[in-house]
Amino acid sequence: MSPSQTAQFAQIDNFLTPGEHSNLLKYVLDRQSDFVPTSTSTGDLDYRKSWILYHFEDYQTWMLQKVSAVIPHLLNYWNIKPFPIAQIEIQLTAHNDSNYYKVHNDNGSPDAATRTISYVYYFNREPTQFSGGTLRIYDMNVANGHYVQAESYQEIQPLNNRIVFFPSHYLHEVLPISCPSGDFADSRFTLNGWIRREAAEYV
Repeated sequence: MSPSQTAQFAQIDNFLTPGEHSNLLKYVLDRQSDFVPTSTSTGDLDYRKSWILYHFEDYQTWMLQKVSAVIPHLLNYWNIKPFPIAQIEIQLTAHNDSNYYKVHNDNGSPDAATRTISYVYYFNREPTQFSGGTLRIYDMNVANGHYVQAESYQEIQPLNNRIVFFPSHYLHEVLPISCPSGDFADSRFTLNGWIRREAAEYV
């Protein structure tokens, strides 16, 4: 059976200049000791495994400006009516050996309901020292008026200096990563987050 809705996504390769990419990577590697294990809102210890840096003010505003510049093109590409943006969230994560994130969506809880577009920017050292870490976005079917996960999916490879955008309601996962060295510097790094619409607009 064909899915009712094929997963939508948009990707841009070579998103940052070589200099911007190099400076960002150095910034992250210098802050290895500030990364802490990730968690989920449900407290499930076996649902997500990675590392996160919660405070990186030097790059938060800078990256959000770059993401903001892409939004009008995304709305046009997906034929979405422009909406008032309440907030653009951002976090910085590192995935190393055996790390993963199981199937979830980004707006399934009340406090996340206004998340409309998700994004992930990938960056790492060259040559790449990990494999896996593919972003799998599931197509959707409709059952009893609700979207449900289809068996089919779209896959996006975490290529260095690539950014990916997709609607936040799609179920997705990060497949397990293999990083034989186990070195933090060889991780699959991401700047990722969510574009929120204003609550009144969402309702």
